[in-house]
Amino acid sequence: PTFAKLDDTNYAEWYTFMQALLTKQGVWGVVSSALGHIHDTTDTHTLWTTLKTVHCSRGFGMHLSLCRDFFSMVRGEYQTMTSWIADVHQLAFQLKDIGATYTTVTDEDIIIVLTKGLPSSYEHLVVSLDATLSDDLTLNLVIRRLVNEESRQ
Repeated sequence: PTFAKLDDTNYAEWYTFMQALLTKQGVWGVVSSALGHIHDTTDTHTLWTTLKTVHCSRGFGMHLSLCRDFFSMVRGEYQTMTSWIADVHQLAFQLKDIGATYTTVTDEDIIIVLTKGLPSSYEHLVVSLDATLSDDLTLNLVIRRLVNEESRQ
């Protein structure tokens, strides 16, 4: 399995994949590293907490920046719908990871970003979704309708 290398923007996603990989390999409890900021650490929990502190920018400023990015997302001109949905989910995941102290990202927020960032050719679908009863309007329904609409166009 391959996934993006750890950098200053992808800790939450990287952590999930790394933990799954190391658990599958049976070495989750034996994680060690030669990185300077953790080389003296023997406790795995402290090690992972230190890695998170070093590689995951936190704070209200970062939260605001991610919120601005999230709520201003626009689907790329040649981007597939599944790629667009994945991008929105990925940024929502980052916001959920960093923002627990400040706010929560709801399915409604994700629906808003998914539909607001679409080109005008999807306007009739968005109007149709707006007319859907709130109890019936779920994230799964919206995703299904978006993917179906892409194949129709």
